[in-house]
Amino acid sequence: MTAPEPAPPVERPPGRVLTGASYAVVLVLAVQNAVLSSFLLPLRVAGTLVPVSLLLAGAGTAVLGVVGARVVRARWGAVVPGLLWVTLALLAGSKRSEGDLVIAGGEGSGLATLGLVFLAVGAVGSAAGYALSATRPVVTSATPVQPRQASTSPEGPARR
Repeated sequence: MTAPEPAPPVERPPGRVLTGASYAVVLVLAVQNAVLSSFLLPLRVAGTLVPVSLLLAGAGTAVLGVVGARVVRARWGAVVPGLLWVTLALLAGSKRSEGDLVIAGGEGSGLATLGLVFLAVGAVGSAAGYALSATRPVVTSATPVQPRQASTSPEGPARR
């Protein structure tokens, strides 16, 4: 008599508290990405603008969107980090009552164009995160999907 095989482990979805905490981390990272990339926009090395902020804006928002969708197991999870990033970047580009401005555009400095490109790249990165979140569905069940079997009737395949 052989011992029965143990059942495969069932992958249980994480609890609501863990999901909420994980998503809060994604949103905090989105805030940090927006603030850091906004302040790195005028970065110059030897007098030349270095567009590190464009990489952070595009790739960072896309990755945060994909991770956000995976954490909450829904596509809307990719939207919120992107909207948060765009909102904070737009706020950084608007003038305060004191005259302070994070994303500035000066005459002949190239910062005005770079600021607009920065906002566009971040928005495109957010949209890319949303689009990429749909390409890989999240499997929540450990039950494999059975393939449909072909018809074996003697007349052959059914006609429509």
